[in-house]
Amino acid sequence: MKAVVAHGPGDFRIEAVAAPSPEAGAVIEVEAAGVCAADRMIWRGDGPWVLSFPFIPGHEILGRVASIDDRSAERWRVGPGDRVTAEVMVPCRRCRLCRAGRTNLCRFGTHLGSGLPGAFAERMALPPEAVVHEVPADLPVAAAALVEPAACAVHAVRRAALEPDDVVAIAGIGSVGAAALGVATGRCRRLLAVVTSPERGELALALGADAVVDMSSSTPAEAVEALVDHSGGAGPDVFVDCSGSTRAVELGLAALVPGGRLVLYGVYRRPATLDLNVVAEHKELDVRGGHLAPGAFPEAIELVRTGVIDAARIVTHRHPLGDVRAAVEEAPGAGRLKAILVP
Repeated sequence: MKAVVAHGPGDFRIEAVAAPSPEAGAVIEVEAAGVCAADRMIWRGDGPWVLSFPFIPGHEILGRVASIDDRSAERWRVGPGDRVTAEVMVPCRRCRLCRAGRTNLCRFGTHLGSGLPGAFAERMALPPEAVVHEVPADLPVAAAALVEPAACAVHAVRRAALEPDDVVAIAGIGSVGAAALGVATGRCRRLLAVVTSPERGELALALGADAVVDMSSSTPAEAVEALVDHSGGAGPDVFVDCSGSTRAVELGLAALVPGGRLVLYGVYRRPATLDLNVVAEHKELDVRGGHLAPGAFPEAIELVRTGVIDAARIVTHRHPLGDVRAAVEEAPGAGRLKAILVP
């Protein structure tokens, strides 16, 4: 079969590799694979992970079951021909974190699309320990391929613990941030988007934001001022960063109301300078991390199915496997939001 094999930064090759034939678990025919910001970091070589090359990338998975063993079919409640996706982490299912339902934090598991072969291929294997979910057969490909980043958005918003009277700012309108706007719409009093271009600002408004702060056309002080609700004289109650930008995190710390909540759901290329007195002495902030999407896939599938998360606006480009370089390289302008590979 054909697959994209990552041999190192800047070295993704289309190769003929052996088709998977595991004794247990499932083999799926890949229908589509989303291209994540993490895949682009692997391509550039600036991610925070230690990776063992070569491997087949692709952790945003959509496929149809080609073969499956009886035990996996019973566990996942799927069979041949069913459409499925899978969570990125393949957990051990035995450790303390797994037993508590925090499979995303398992230290004995591995990841699809790096530790195990991913979906940038015509076929891929799902091991029996994987966390697999059925996807509606009638969901358009673009929507079905968005389920994994949509689940990440659900987890990010859950980490924020929104209240109906909250003012919420979401920074970074990539695929996760864009989906998070849909998740948060209707769950708070006011929803703000922090963007880096007028085009992303227009998109954010179309996706449910009440207002936009464009960091590309303002100083940090002006951006903080723009986030303040002058009727109450305070900044947002919640700031969710999906951008991976330390500048955005610094903006959130400066703008948040005392007692507010900062959720970090980006992957950061460099350390941030954090004034601990802002977190503790001056504001008593809650700072919460976010990683992957434990327990979030069923809700994400429903939000995508019903259009609450607008996949048609978020998935902007499709590429064949042979065009993987165009999918992972930085695109000029702000026109590309989410690309998918279609074998």
